[in-house]
Amino acid sequence: MKPVLVLATLLLGSVGLFAKSASPTGEKVLETFFNEFGKGNATGVLNCFHPQTIITAVRNENRSENQLYGTYNGIAGAEEFLKNMGSQLDTKRFQVDQIVGKKDWVFASGSFLHTIKQTGKPFESEWALKIQIKDGKILSYHFYEDSASFVVASKK
Repeated sequence: MKPVLVLATLLLGSVGLFAKSASPTGEKVLETFFNEFGKGNATGVLNCFHPQTIITAVRNENRSENQLYGTYNGIAGAEEFLKNMGSQLDTKRFQVDQIVGKKDWVFASGSFLHTIKQTGKPFESEWALKIQIKDGKILSYHFYEDSASFVVASKK
């Protein structure tokens, strides 16, 4: 192989490698999200979301103001989602057991224990999360939990 061709191959190969690693993996994006969430850093959490993000908290439907479950759109929706969680839940434990990704799709699972602020009752559940990544950010976020337990814990 000619030296110029070898050099070009090395340079282009390095550029290709650099381009692939310039955007974080879906697993890394989700790890960053959980780390920022755990620190209580709302700005860090919001920075993980794509401007066109769609958040589905348990079910895909319109929701009334301050309702936790339903669909949230864009960064303003992500802010409202965080606000609703903070106003209703006092997190006692949030555990991430697994994060598994394939290309732009990442799945995670774990468990949590919250106290419902309005009632003081515990809300404990296993959870699952499915996200889609675009441009190194969370484009879609669908969180699943035991919503029946939430209803029971929310009753006075």
